[in-house]
Amino acid sequence: MKTVLSIIVMTCTIVAVIEAKSNLTLNDEVKTYDTIFEKIAEKRIGANILLLDTLGNPFVSLSSDLNVSEHNASSKIETFTLEATLEAKAKINGVWYGKNDDVGAYKLVKITRNSALLQNDNDKKELFIRTKDESNVKIFAK
Repeated sequence: MKTVLSIIVMTCTIVAVIEAKSNLTLNDEVKTYDTIFEKIAEKRIGANILLLDTLGNPFVSLSSDLNVSEHNASSKIETFTLEATLEAKAKINGVWYGKNDDVGAYKLVKITRNSALLQNDNDKKELFIRTKDESNVKIFAK
């Protein structure tokens, strides 16, 4: 009987020690997660919208031909992207222009709610604001 009683007492003692160790481990894990959640809850500052327009292009364009002649550089076709319009202003390739301003080799002659017309002596280009589905993109051939 004493042997059975001592086995029961030893078993209870071992179980109590194991439970105490697991509780310590769980408390440590809870503290670790509490620290993580506190860091997540700290107020973060997002991007300053006013500074976004002043940022340059973050992408580097690499040329496969490093020895481009001046003739090839001067005959390069200009591409224009209309990003926004606001009253009598148009944002083209990241720069705001007003009516009759020079945009590359063109003059900005007309600004509407969703388009801008560039014109020079030889050519006209009508730019449209792109949407996600590009439904406002229209291509004209001369």
